[in-house]
Amino acid sequence: MVEDVVKTLKVRIKNEVLTTRKKERLWRITGRDTRIIEKYVRIIHHNRRKICTKTKNGKIRVHRGKLDELTLTTSKVKEEERRKTVPHDLKRMFPYCSHNEFQECRDIAVQLYEQGYRPSPTRPPIKRARRQLINGKRFILIHLPKEKNNTLTRWWVGIRDSLDTWRRNTPYHQKLWLPLEMSTFHQKELKKGRVKSLELRYKRSTHEWWVYFQLRVLPPSFYPTKEDNSSSLPSAVLGIDLGINIPAAGVLLTPKKKLTKKEIKFWYNKQWNRINHRYKLKLSRLQRKAALNDQSGKKHQIYRFLALLRRRYKNVKRAYIYQFISDVVQTIETYARMYDLFVVVGYPKHIREEKGKGKSTRNFRRKLHQWNFSLVLTLLRRALILRGFDPHRILTIEERGTSSHCSRCGRKVIRPVRGLVHCSSCGYTFHSDLTGAMNIARKFLGVLFRPQGNTITDYLTGQRFSSTHFIVCLGLSHWLQPQ
Repeated sequence: MVEDVVKTLKVRIKNEVLTTRKKERLWRITGRDTRIIEKYVRIIHHNRRKICTKTKNGKIRVHRGKLDELTLTTSKVKEEERRKTVPHDLKRMFPYCSHNEFQECRDIAVQLYEQGYRPSPTRPPIKRARRQLINGKRFILIHLPKEKNNTLTRWWVGIRDSLDTWRRNTPYHQKLWLPLEMSTFHQKELKKGRVKSLELRYKRSTHEWWVYFQLRVLPPSFYPTKEDNSSSLPSAVLGIDLGINIPAAGVLLTPKKKLTKKEIKFWYNKQWNRINHRYKLKLSRLQRKAALNDQSGKKHQIYRFLALLRRRYKNVKRAYIYQFISDVVQTIETYARMYDLFVVVGYPKHIREEKGKGKSTRNFRRKLHQWNFSLVLTLLRRALILRGFDPHRILTIEERGTSSHCSRCGRKVIRPVRGLVHCSSCGYTFHSDLTGAMNIARKFLGVLFRPQGNTITDYLTGQRFSSTHFIVCLGLSHWLQPQ
């Protein structure tokens, strides 16, 4: 069954139409919420032994209920369940903030802490006026037709003004209406799913406000019926091995007993290698100049140029990653129309520890620490799910030892030349990345045919899938035998 996906849609607020009062309100609301988020992060960090737990994958999870026991008092409950005093009373620090708004700020702080943000004296705090999350019915998105619209703006979002407005000695909360610059692309994306929440952010570089809508989308299934899924199409497993010099290599294992050129695929871009090498040379030269200027005590604008070049290199690298993901997804869709396909990608777990100092060259370690394999795996899985692939059809397994063993006999191999492996027992010579991709697919099949193999664990997400999902792969057992 296809699972729903949360997408983010970025829409600009028409800042030139905003009045001075609305801008001041936005600054005060988001500024206060940012201070509350920073306070929550510090409380989580100081009480991490009480409220934080570690999963099997090594990720930190924060218990929200225990965090509320440290920060929020309760009054609208039974007498025996009330919390009249707490160690960190945020309601006393921010008396004009409601309970729901505290919980919204708490969720953002928990998300930041689980993603790796840690407060420290040397690290700057969270940027002011950057985040505010509004869930549920706390916002209204309206569209005014052309005939009833007297202004240039047809899309408006109304959020609840959390600051008190007094009228006749009575406080009340009114709606804060913000005009949106909505294009046809945004309107089409809004029709694909349901708006789950929105987030307000202030971009300091352009001095503009933006709205980030979170949409819950249920993509259509790529295999809509069981007849299309299992009986009419032969089963196949695509093993993908990620690399540093060559981004990825894939081998498709089909019911046939031999590989052909159509079942071998390299994803490689020579132009990106040249651009990447050029940017790294420029960065190393600027860093050397910056170090010399620091030693001589001269003030120079080299740091500004260095920050600008890093930002530009980051944008170019991000664009290349998205293009690479698009090429891989296009190839997978081509294979999925011909076979009942399962995609297995190798996860290089603990590779940075294994290739540490003294075990590899300095240049290789630099490339290894700049390798965004986790980001590539996450984006690939997300793109395939958005196109209708079931989660159990996209698996990541540990790839340790896949490139150093023969894909025919399974024995240890040697590397006479960079990029090639040679087996001394059977005399087989093959490309090292293709050997790794083929062994990744064979490792997946080997788990299925184990007597005690009832479940398969995805290394990226930690999900466990029953072996009944992969019964159609039983016809590929001949790939486990020595060729």
